[in-house]
Amino acid sequence: MRLKRSPHHRFHAHALLTLACCSAGLAAAQSGADSSRPGTEAACRAEVSKFEQAIGYIRRTQGNAAAADLKEKLLPAQLENEILFKAGYCGLARHIREHKLNR
Repeated sequence: MRLKRSPHHRFHAHALLTLACCSAGLAAAQSGADSSRPGTEAACRAEVSKFEQAIGYIRRTQGNAAAADLKEKLLPAQLENEILFKAGYCGLARHIREHKLNR
């Protein structure tokens, strides 16, 4: 089902992202992801994966353009690549936490 764009499109996309992040976090917790130790590579990958799953939810509900716009606004591709290159997934997870992109 594709939702119509409204003047409040950005608000809807942000609300959907929040909902998707919460859902993805619950799914990761239920699957046994080791997020109790925030320094482990597996926990970092799981945290980044939650963000990507939320963007995927926006892609499915709002379309590719809306998802790409929102992701670029929240985490520009160039910045994402720089962080991954310099600090790996744990650095990217830390950035997502610090900028509250996981809520």
